[in-house]
Amino acid sequence: MTKALARDAAVIWCDRGWQPVYFGFCPSRKAWSREMRKMGCKEPYPGSDGCATTFTKKDGKVCIIVTLGKAQNAEGRTRVEIAGLLCHEATHIWQEVRKVMGEKEPSIEFEAYAMQAIFQGLYQAWLDTTAPDEMLARGAKREAA
Repeated sequence: MTKALARDAAVIWCDRGWQPVYFGFCPSRKAWSREMRKMGCKEPYPGSDGCATTFTKKDGKVCIIVTLGKAQNAEGRTRVEIAGLLCHEATHIWQEVRKVMGEKEPSIEFEAYAMQAIFQGLYQAWLDTTAPDEMLARGAKREAA
């Protein structure tokens, strides 16, 4: 019988839909170390309050992992502040998506839908793994691991 992973022990890869870039949320240093081993990288865990680290794998696939560093545990942070950090990092993901696609002037609706999808994926991953219970929406319940 295998032991279930702690909810913050692995990178949560978001649904990228049509986007040519893989992106995920890393909820802890432990998850970062685990993912670096899987990817064969030795990149240190980012120390800033928000970071979108880009990797290009040997097969040419672009992967971006978002961390919240010191803001990770959300102590002293509001849900709005966390959302702001994730929105900021989502913008960096969108910038990389545009670069990979060679898209210089996307339509405003295309850009808005892309940003919405990226942010929602990151925010849901944060809620599912790291958000303290008191930050969840009223009535939301976590599933037992």
